[in-house]
Amino acid sequence: MRLAISARHCVAILTFIAAIATIDMACAQAEAPGEYRQLVPGMLSRSIFKGEAGKSTVEVIDLLVGPGKTSEDMTTPDRVILDVQAGDATLFIDGQSQRLRPGVVIPLDRDQRIAVDNSGGTRPFVARMIVVSPIRR
Repeated sequence: MRLAISARHCVAILTFIAAIATIDMACAQAEAPGEYRQLVPGMLSRSIFKGEAGKSTVEVIDLLVGPGKTSEDMTTPDRVILDVQAGDATLFIDGQSQRLRPGVVIPLDRDQRIAVDNSGGTRPFVARMIVVSPIRR
């Protein structure tokens, strides 16, 4: 299966890779990940890493939608890369559906609406959301 990525998403991915390559580990989060908290109804999240990379902040967030559950819409905070870790669910991006399986990576732009339908799933759906945003001081 091929994943078609547009030119603007390629720029986002390359920017992300460049940012990750220069992360100053002295500024990285040293604490263990916390407990999951409700991000939107039906979806839980927890931050597992946050650090500065040049003029950007990189945050890695685990998302979880339980078996038999559907999340409400959330809006992406900045450019995001969604890396599916476990489960088999349907992702809605601005109303368009896409079937997800582990290993699928999806680049998203700022302010896109996403929701996960895991209502037919027997396992939790878990994805890693990697957010690259400008440093806000």
